Amino acid sequence: MDELELLELFAAYGTIGTVTIIRDQETNVSAGYGFITMTDQAGADRAIAALDGATIDERTLSVRIADNKNPPPVKPAPRANKTYNKPKFTKAGYTKPGSYSNSDASGEKKKRPRKRL
Repeated sequence: MDELELLELFAAYGTIGTVTIIRDQETNVSAGYGFITMTDQAGADRAIAALDGATIDERTLSVRIADNKNPPPVKPAPRANKTYNKPKFTKAGYTKPGSYSNSDASGEKKKRPRKRL
């Protein structure tokens, strides 16, 4: 059975998107299975109901929705807007929120004492 025959078989139940028959890479012989993408779920359901278990060319068809082997990654839920004290990074270094830094109450930086030689 080739792609055209599968297309004609499944087209009676709905609109076909793509038809792919899996083949051996070296010999190009059918591996015995394929994939059909239908554009609407109702057509896919009709095809499954009508063709699953049917016999064609002395072979029994198994028609079902394909398992998704690699589902798309699930994005984490967005965080709620929480406000918290973020650490502050200054030129002098890390300071915890609410702790003393190298500035006084007026906001001016304190000078460090010089090293003695």
